[in-house]
Amino acid sequence: MTDAFTVTDAFTVIAALLTLGLAGLSVRHRQKKPAGDPNLVRTATELKQDLTALRRVTTRRVWTAAAVEDAHHDIWAATGPWLGLARSRRDRTDSPADRARWDAWISALTPPERFGTRSHADVCVLTGRAQDMLRALRQTLPPCPSVGMVAAEIERRIRSGGLPPGARVSRVSLAKDLRVPGEHVDLALTDLAARGLMEVSAGSWATVTSTDLGSGHRPGAYSRQAVTAGRAGAGTA
Repeated sequence: MTDAFTVTDAFTVIAALLTLGLAGLSVRHRQKKPAGDPNLVRTATELKQDLTALRRVTTRRVWTAAAVEDAHHDIWAATGPWLGLARSRRDRTDSPADRARWDAWISALTPPERFGTRSHADVCVLTGRAQDMLRALRQTLPPCPSVGMVAAEIERRIRSGGLPPGARVSRVSLAKDLRVPGEHVDLALTDLAARGLMEVSAGSWATVTSTDLGSGHRPGAYSRQAVTAGRAGAGTA
């Protein structure tokens, strides 16, 4: 009887300890994550608000000349405060392809000195560019790695033999593996393609073409592909 009672008692103690341990884990999991940098949180919130405002720009039903002009001013009002940050991103980037897309956005979204003849189609195009730029600003908030860092990691895999010549690389899988925005992978692949290390197709794949790090630059590669790469994830906020 004594032995049986002792074993039962031991199981009771173990069960109690397990219950307390699981309860502790549950409490820790329910605890709120520590708040991030207030400035970054505020910037992300304001960018989201301006993206919402841009979505309303093209909802007009009647597009008179005055409506077209008003829409352009709405776009410039939403993007104007962010052009300084966009220029900072451009000046600090370590990627030629990334610099090209920032240049394109800044040029397109800087208000002209005179408002010429424009159409509803112009509004749609400019709205798309504005949304692309603001999304890119959100995605590049710290601690997001730079495009150059992403390119360096892909290059490291090429040099180590992890991605041999002829290997096909899924852009989507690579973005998930590296835990970076898809646009960063597209821009990094554009940089590597300009150096002759990759061949970027119109679909979701890229192919390793060489491990020769001395390959020359392909003229025009950045200007043709950078803005397209910047729009690859336009559906994500």
